[in-house]
Amino acid sequence: MKLSVVLPTIFAELLPGAIDAANAAAGDVPHEIVVVSPFDPARGDVRWVPETSPRGSIAAANTGFQAAQGDVVALVSDDTRLTPGALLAALGKLETLPGGMVGFPRVVGGENYIGTVFGHFYPYYFAVRRADLDRVGRFDEGYRKHYADPDLAMKIWVSGGRCEILRDAAIVDIPTRGNVGEAPDKALGSREADFARFAGLWGKHFDAAWGVEETGINLDLALDLVQLAGGDATTIALRNPAKILDLRILSALSLVGLNHRTKIGLGRAAQGLDYLRWLASLDPSPVNIVVGAGTKALLAKPF
Repeated sequence: MKLSVVLPTIFAELLPGAIDAANAAAGDVPHEIVVVSPFDPARGDVRWVPETSPRGSIAAANTGFQAAQGDVVALVSDDTRLTPGALLAALGKLETLPGGMVGFPRVVGGENYIGTVFGHFYPYYFAVRRADLDRVGRFDEGYRKHYADPDLAMKIWVSGGRCEILRDAAIVDIPTRGNVGEAPDKALGSREADFARFAGLWGKHFDAAWGVEETGINLDLALDLVQLAGGDATTIALRNPAKILDLRILSALSLVGLNHRTKIGLGRAAQGLDYLRWLASLDPSPVNIVVGAGTKALLAKPF
């Protein structure tokens, strides 16, 4: 099984490290790295697809998907780094996941995070069989910058597939993130417009109790803080919006002290901390709470 790693970029200074990390993540598996960029990478271990006109990161990823020759396609970014062996883990998981997609937790501020929309896990960066990517339709270029990734995950979910979490692999933000300029597709207002498109397309598939606010629908969760549905849970998929209350509270806790986009304040997080302590005191507990070093310090800290 051949692997294609798609790597769109417009920043030449970030590319060498991203290529090296992708090679280490693939190990001995036959693979190609497809770089979509306006400049020649000048490396013999990649296949370059020139970006002749700027169309944004979503269109660039689709260009890479189209050019990819592998049976499995993975998407990575230039300002993050896959951990060694991460793509090997992805290939192993896909062998037992027909019609599905696997995603890498993202390390931010020392915590492993995953994304959820409407209570369902979506990968920030992923690996998927080429046939399944073609079947569900790749990225929707109606989005300007944001929400193409959860949109693709939703297409996998509604087609009968699953999006699963690779708990023994990760993708890590690099220290220079944000210091090399900003991509031109990060236009003012693009997040609001893209969320409106996403909610309009997918809100009808879910109960109206999810609401219409981005902070109620799109939640980042820290894996070190909580695992739902048992210690060996592989994904998050909640159809019942009432159960998202636990996710909102735990999300508030996971974001305390981090410079993160959220409207959940410390008052809400303090309430969540009390609730988390109560959950942990129950026997048996309704959730399996996995406590790492950062969470232990959080639980011990009064508000």
